[in-house]
Amino acid sequence: MRYLALIAGMMLALWGAPLHAQSNALYFVATGQRLDDTYGFLSVWRASEGPLTLGQPISAPFRDGELMVQYFERGRLELHPAYNNAVLRGRVGAEYAAALGRSFPPPTPAAREAPARRFFAETGYTLGPPFLAFWEAHGAIDVFGLPISEPRWEYVGGTLRQVQYFERARLEVDPRPADPANAVRISDLGRDLARLRGIDLSPVAAVNAVPVDANGQPQAAPPAPAPAAAPTPAPAARPPAPKPAQPVTRTTGDKLIIVDLSDQWLYALDGDRIVFDAPVSTGRDGFNTPVGSFSIYAKVREQTMRGCAGGECWVVPRVPHAMYIVGGVALHGTYWHNQFGTGVRRSHGCINLPLKAAAWLYEWAPVGTPVVVRR
Repeated sequence: MRYLALIAGMMLALWGAPLHAQSNALYFVATGQRLDDTYGFLSVWRASEGPLTLGQPISAPFRDGELMVQYFERGRLELHPAYNNAVLRGRVGAEYAAALGRSFPPPTPAAREAPARRFFAETGYTLGPPFLAFWEAHGAIDVFGLPISEPRWEYVGGTLRQVQYFERARLEVDPRPADPANAVRISDLGRDLARLRGIDLSPVAAVNAVPVDANGQPQAAPPAPAPAAAPTPAPAARPPAPKPAQPVTRTTGDKLIIVDLSDQWLYALDGDRIVFDAPVSTGRDGFNTPVGSFSIYAKVREQTMRGCAGGECWVVPRVPHAMYIVGGVALHGTYWHNQFGTGVRRSHGCINLPLKAAAWLYEWAPVGTPVVVRR
């Protein structure tokens, strides 16, 4: 009997520990985040096509008001005490549209009456090809919510795409999919909304979680970094524009400027509220706008910008409302083109703004205002 008990105990130990780790904690190597069932998020992720409809976790769980929430690439999960601790999806589609101040016109009578489209009286919008089949196949209202716009065209990462907004997501059509059957995809609004709100996306410790890939499949832990190679000479620095007079430092409160290179769009935040946004045109290839965290170190209401780099020289007179953030890179008004927000990058590294937008930002943002430039 003692022998059988010993064998049974060994089997339980070998069987129990791996399954416990596998079922209760996953560690997504690519994002450096854990996903577990402390709040039921892992079970919901697995039960609702998590790799497809939510993507990987990008934040740790945290309290947001009365809710525990966790952000994912394409959405957000929320634990609702008022609904018997049900785990629901956050309204990231509606919140993202509201944060950017977007309003959507109602459908035309022809769209409402089209036999291939469904009309939703609750929101007043319709849903049809190509989004309807995808919506129905992958969770419908429970996953995406109701439509809150008609299909429309927007620039997504510099590419013009057909999109449609829903309460909990945005669907988009890839114009050149590798597989035409997978042309419809879910936008990464969870990531975009988290960035807009300044959510902490820092990696966390794996602890005892199982390392997994984007699909939740076990994978080897990331290899140790290779020994550092001998340093190579740094490339010649791009000559900066003439530095304006040394400014007087001012306090900025909670003001923040975010420049999104993928969307070619700028956001001005006061605390956690977006108070202004505008399209931009940033540095073209070979003159790429630097990515990182900077701050406005000088302001010049009008100046002539000149320089030479990459075999090119330029002299641009009367550039208005320049605000320098690093070296010769500045936010400034631009009168010589109007390709803002189109995905066309025209500058030699600066952040080009429409004239009225640059004037507003110049008056709103004092020296010292943080500026985050992200991909």
